[in-house]
Amino acid sequence: MSPITGSNVFLDMDPGIDDALAMVTALARFNVQGVTTVAGNVSVAQTFQNAHFVLERAGVQLPVMVGAEGPLFYPLLTAPHVHGASGLGEVVRSPGVRPFPPERAWTWLSNTIGRQRGPCHLIATGPLTNVALLLLAFPDVNQHLASITCMAGGMPGAQLDKDVEFNVFVDPHAADAVFRYGTNLRLVGINVTHRALVQLTELDRLRGFGQLGRLLYSMLSFYGEKSRGEGGDPNAFPVDDAVAVAAVDAPELFRWESLPLTVVLEGPLRGTVVVSPLSTKRPPVQVAADLNVPGFLDWLWESLRRIT
Repeated sequence: MSPITGSNVFLDMDPGIDDALAMVTALARFNVQGVTTVAGNVSVAQTFQNAHFVLERAGVQLPVMVGAEGPLFYPLLTAPHVHGASGLGEVVRSPGVRPFPPERAWTWLSNTIGRQRGPCHLIATGPLTNVALLLLAFPDVNQHLASITCMAGGMPGAQLDKDVEFNVFVDPHAADAVFRYGTNLRLVGINVTHRALVQLTELDRLRGFGQLGRLLYSMLSFYGEKSRGEGGDPNAFPVDDAVAVAAVDAPELFRWESLPLTVVLEGPLRGTVVVSPLSTKRPPVQVAADLNVPGFLDWLWESLRRIT
């Protein structure tokens, strides 16, 4: 992979195929300082191994830390029907299994972010359990973060193409805590990410991007077949988590609105993001309301071109 420049970034994710794509685009755009993993698309044991696997294939050595094994209060729901049993489709990982490091993700994030010089960003593309625990246990971390960007939920009142968004539905209490205790928050929801569609026929381009490109081709071909039609085009699929990376690197591609947010925690509307009553005095969140889709796709393919 080519040398990288840019802001210091931490990734919190549940790889997951679209998380793997987001990781690669982040490596192309930022000085990624480490990856923390959470249970979501698959178990935390699998997300931890998957993060190591993708980094190895990218030729990058970074700390990978283990976070929450499940939501704050609900049983864990996973998505093997979309990401495969391992989380990486039909890709076979290396047989070795790394032991978990002793330090938990939120403690490591607090300690490491506090030592950074210059702007520092946290991008979260899985359930927000780790981020909630970080903010609850170490509220001063807000002072050291230029932004926390979450791929989660949807803009309140926006027309959505599915009933729920997975990350907030899996752990609505964590998302609500992040909206309550986080500052400098950005929310990139499926009202925007499901407009950022990649045509299945375009995936062949990845084969020309070296070994890592061929790995992404294998994973995204599996994922694209499982998620095709989301966003309304039966021949395309959304790449949700990479949109959150673009929101940090190229925020000018988005239209933003400032809203205080809360989350419906239970019942048939569980996981719905709504505007918080003024009496709760929640901090405003910068919510993505629209996206320059051609500009994002140019950004995505340029990011992937850099991996060769």
